[in-house]
Amino acid sequence: MKPTIVLVHGAFAESASWSDDDLFIRQELFHQQFIGDVPAGTAALAAATQRPLNTTALSEGSGEPAWKDVPSWFVYPELDLNIPLAAHRFMAERAGARTTVELPGASHAIPASEPAAVTETILRAARSIA
Repeated sequence: MKPTIVLVHGAFAESASWSDDDLFIRQELFHQQFIGDVPAGTAALAAATQRPLNTTALSEGSGEPAWKDVPSWFVYPELDLNIPLAAHRFMAERAGARTTVELPGASHAIPASEPAAVTETILRAARSIA
């Protein structure tokens, strides 16, 4: 079975400010790939207004991670098609997350699909260090 090509290079775009190093999720696949647990209209708007991911973000080092010195909380989706569930769990454990919340049935874009759960995790974190 051949994999579905989800990301496309920015070269297809008409904007001169985008480059061949920019990646976009194909609009016709955006709902399924990125934000499958919101209404189709919301996903269509997100697909049309998505910002590109520059390939540098996938290959350049980020420097010393803040989680080594700063307390961490982790909330992540169960059904993320962009970052494997095992990777989310690994990163939360490696960071020594004080709280880990896995959102059953949630897609990648949890601030849009699960805003209450994300907000509650942020508020819980803020209360615990106040």
